Amino acid sequence: MTNELDPKTPVLKGVVTEVLDNGNAGKINCGHGNIYTFVSDQLKTGYLPVLKDVVEFNLIEDQPFAIRLFHRSQALHDSSSSSASLDLRMKCPHCGKPILPKAEFKEGRLIATHCPECNAELDKIERPPKTTFFTWLIAILAALIVGIVVYGIFEPNF
Repeated sequence: MTNELDPKTPVLKGVVTEVLDNGNAGKINCGHGNIYTFVSDQLKTGYLPVLKDVVEFNLIEDQPFAIRLFHRSQALHDSSSSSASLDLRMKCPHCGKPILPKAEFKEGRLIATHCPECNAELDKIERPPKTTFFTWLIAILAALIVGIVVYGIFEPNF
């Protein structure tokens, strides 16, 4: 995968809203409900994402591609400009140590996060079940039964 933006596709901008696995994965929010997940091989070489970075990228088959830094707040990487430094770590509910959660992927999708210290599962990301033909058939039959029983839609009116 190349690290250059494709000039044929539009360049999108968004904000990094979640960083997992020491910057190897995360989420970008582009507004209007458009949230994209990324992994390290989609990042431009040399870019390590930080929370609240403004980034730009292309989309290839609805996946972010060649993500690069557009703007970063000076306060995030210049600790001398502010007395409070930004600590993105969280406290593990199992071992109590401050950590950056480690992401677990399966078939290219984020499925869970784990504590890198005690390896306890912190969050399980479940995908909604896919609708099958059988599910649609049951729903249509249930609607017909309700229509017959409640509304009597197939009774002749005299």
